Amino acid sequence: MLNTSFANVARRCATRSSALALALAAMACSDFLDPDPKDVLAPENFYRTSSDAISAVNAAYEANRATYLLSFWYLSDIATDDIVPGPRFGSDGQRMSAYTFDATDDFPIGDQWRANYRAINRANAVIDRVPGITMDVALRDRLVAEARFLRAHDYFNLVRFFGDVPLVEHETTSLQGLELPRSPAADVYAFIIADLQAAAATLPAEYPASDVGRATSGAALALLAKVYLQQKDWANAAATAGQVISSGTYALNEDWKDNFRIAVELTNPESIFEVNFDGSLTEGGGSVQTLFSLPDGYPGGDAFGIMSLTPDIIAQFEANDERGLGGTFITSPYINQQGDTVEWAQPPGPAYIKYLDQTNDQNTSSRSWVAQPNNWIVLRYADVLLMYAEAVANGGAATAGSALDALNAVRTRAGLGPFDALTLDNVRGERRREFVFEGQRWFDLVRYGLLTPAIVAKTGNTPKADVFPVPQSERDLNPQLTQNPGY
Repeated sequence: MLNTSFANVARRCATRSSALALALAAMACSDFLDPDPKDVLAPENFYRTSSDAISAVNAAYEANRATYLLSFWYLSDIATDDIVPGPRFGSDGQRMSAYTFDATDDFPIGDQWRANYRAINRANAVIDRVPGITMDVALRDRLVAEARFLRAHDYFNLVRFFGDVPLVEHETTSLQGLELPRSPAADVYAFIIADLQAAAATLPAEYPASDVGRATSGAALALLAKVYLQQKDWANAAATAGQVISSGTYALNEDWKDNFRIAVELTNPESIFEVNFDGSLTEGGGSVQTLFSLPDGYPGGDAFGIMSLTPDIIAQFEANDERGLGGTFITSPYINQQGDTVEWAQPPGPAYIKYLDQTNDQNTSSRSWVAQPNNWIVLRYADVLLMYAEAVANGGAATAGSALDALNAVRTRAGLGPFDALTLDNVRGERRREFVFEGQRWFDLVRYGLLTPAIVAKTGNTPKADVFPVPQSERDLNPQLTQNPGY
């Protein structure tokens, strides 16, 4: 596997992995150290054809399911002022919400660290090995660019959550040399930017239907704009988001809810990049947002009712906001599209319904919580418009038309009247309403410098830092890993 957590992963390699997954992602397992393996598809015997190269990149995409399966939204949403845990939520969720977690919380903190590094190593394997395959040059270059996009995406998650992190540029193929120090966040960001610039210059703007969902040049630019935004590089954030806007490739869905309709995932005009969950019963095949958030007793399949919305986020929605009641959340009692009256006592307040697609068989007995087909939306066009508005409001140059118009496009799509002025408060409020429970809020609070007052107001507890602790499980394996101040 890879770097500081590679040693951890290597010691925990799962015997149930497929041969391909072993070849691509478990190179630290003892089988791969056997000088004469008999029953394993070794990497040196795999990277030979264009089909091998495509399979390797597909495995890198697949690895990102684990980064978004559970731990990501524990850190990005539950640990914010948008979610209150219900009585049925486990102690891990209670600690995240209350901000009483520490470095020993291996789930979700250690899980998120390891998942991203596993995905990075798969991307590194592609970047290191695919250029040596004799194959169509244009396809080869595209596949490497896809891997660079995915690697940048995973490092971006790590540096935002943890700050300084070990930076590994090449595939790890042995257990030697795994004890690496943390690289400064500035170096990690520079690495991410270089990957995304290279990816944007090489990737196509679109794919044929058989390859829809792969990273595009627009996805690379949109993610690059987000990287600049998180660094408060307003000039580059505005310019890069402006490139995406000016391309004309994307548009807002007329109906905000179409962003979450399973039949048009990846194909709606607002989708830029998503992590695919196919709803299969295989490990990691299904997403979890819907049935973890629906109230206990909701008609259909599993519904756990483990969390609800805070009064603060409810108060952000105007009465006629289509993203509010019936869009993002429901209250009890609620009459669904099938005419069922739904009542619940727990969780103790409004419940999220954002991801429930009632035109799909999603909430039926055949769709248990491990088989939910919702994709995780990493980037959609509304995000680009609001990034552009935020960057311009902070002093970046308007390179793609009026930033106020970009802000109001998102607002009026929700059925609300336009703002009269481009202000940071207006942009921030719109981001919160638009992206609640989409893995954005924690990063936004950190960027605004408002994490501490938001958490204090919710819990009475003061965050120790604007990053999470380096997992103690990783520090136990790698003595070169320092801890973030405050932990």
